Amino acid sequence: MKKTDLGYDETNKKLSSRIDIHNQLSEKDIDQWILNLAEIKPGEKILDVGCGNGKQVVSFGKALKNTGHITAVDISRELLETAKKKAVANGIHNVTFSSHNMDVSFPFPDGEFDLISSCFSIYYVSDSDKLIKEFLRLLKTDGRILIVGPTPKNTEDFWKLHGELTGGRIPEKPLMRRARIEKEFIPLTKKYFSDVSIKIFDNNLHFKTTQQVLDYYTASLLFKESYDAEAEKKEILGKMKREIDKKIELDGEFIIKKQVYGMVGYRK
Repeated sequence: MKKTDLGYDETNKKLSSRIDIHNQLSEKDIDQWILNLAEIKPGEKILDVGCGNGKQVVSFGKALKNTGHITAVDISRELLETAKKKAVANGIHNVTFSSHNMDVSFPFPDGEFDLISSCFSIYYVSDSDKLIKEFLRLLKTDGRILIVGPTPKNTEDFWKLHGELTGGRIPEKPLMRRARIEKEFIPLTKKYFSDVSIKIFDNNLHFKTTQQVLDYYTASLLFKESYDAEAEKKEILGKMKREIDKKIELDGEFIIKKQVYGMVGYRK
């Protein structure tokens, strides 16, 4: 499998902003959907890869009811600090946080975990084949992986609007990240794991004000990776504001359609 350099440039402020917007404006509860896929049982040992600011750590910890253990890893020390605070605030104590790069082998013995989860993070890895085989090594017999990430249709209409306003400027990196679950990780999971199931989560975000849309847009990597100059950012935000103003005036709201994969596979 070809190695891919997609970098990692997430910040706690931007990630938290997007999560808050999802919590406020989503039609459906994606955390409950992920929990249903994970089928966590008390006493299990979980590795949460790319844990971010701890959103799934808290959810998984509550499902474990302070039994078992969660090992949460992320490359960003800033996000790990936020995740630690979030876990403590929610009474989640059976968790260890560690800084780790997915491109490097994990410092854990074979067959250590019942569940390995990667939610909205796995597409940053350089070598997808190497990582999936590493997950296989780390799982117990009959252990399982859970991968959650965007389908190629995720926020498709909004990306189209971005393209129209920028003259077709969509950076290669976000395009590649959005496609990797379908193109790389689904085939690899089917190759190395058994009883693979793939679900799709359709969800809409309902924005009532233009400012909400702009806040969401400016917190995205699509926006960050599209422009270098502040003048360009200001210009495109002006165009976006005028377009969203018109749509909200006409329809009373602006909808962004989200679509993500949830995939579970068991160690052969």
